[in-house]
Amino acid sequence: MDLELGGKSVVITGGARGIGFACAEGFVREGARVAIFDRSTEDLAEAETKLRAMGADFITRELDVADAAAVEAAHADVIERFGGIDVGFNNAGIASRFKPIEDTTDEDWDSVLAVNLRGIFLCVRAQVRHMKPLGRGVIINTASNVAFAGAPGATPYVAAKHGIVGITRTVALELAKTGVRINTIAPGAIQSHIGRRSGFGTFVDPYPDALIRQGLPIGRLGQPHEIADGVLWLASPRSTLAVGETLVMDGGFLAQ
Repeated sequence: MDLELGGKSVVITGGARGIGFACAEGFVREGARVAIFDRSTEDLAEAETKLRAMGADFITRELDVADAAAVEAAHADVIERFGGIDVGFNNAGIASRFKPIEDTTDEDWDSVLAVNLRGIFLCVRAQVRHMKPLGRGVIINTASNVAFAGAPGATPYVAAKHGIVGITRTVALELAKTGVRINTIAPGAIQSHIGRRSGFGTFVDPYPDALIRQGLPIGRLGQPHEIADGVLWLASPRSTLAVGETLVMDGGFLAQ
């Protein structure tokens, strides 16, 4: 199926590894140009090597998505160099060690919310400011299946992911008649960089019996390329009736 993404300009935050980079590869294969934002220079360097090997038309830029001025400047650079932004995939996120809420510090809360929620807000705002006057564009935010479930020990992370769904639904209604669409992708447990960093196996989990810790009903972790398939569909004209929706891809977890 032709997803009609050839020649499109795509911004991907958290795009140098995991789900973000799998999406970058997918967009490049469809003929799109990609701009990858990430705060890890090491990961960006690795991504650049792989994209060059693919013959991609790409931009990379170090970016902290919690920095409002930097977010605006990064988007302005893409608009100047690519002539606009057709798709914004706001994927940057961090995890933290599991802690009961009474042990969760202000710093724990602030660091997770800064990237996972403020970062989404700032990127969506920048993208809407560009797309809305043009009357076209697609925005996709990465949440999680815990946007619809509890995850004991992860209060900041779960709060942020619930918030992303709220941002998506609200902005979708604001944009419904403008030609700009916004949706959310909600992965379950994925074999990816953030999954490896989330603390599983590195310390004592205070809630090891929680349902969310028991894995996916399909009996395996999801793979980044499986999420990329959903993102590319949401970015394409094949999903024009999807407005303010959340596409859950979690191997049946929320079906329990």
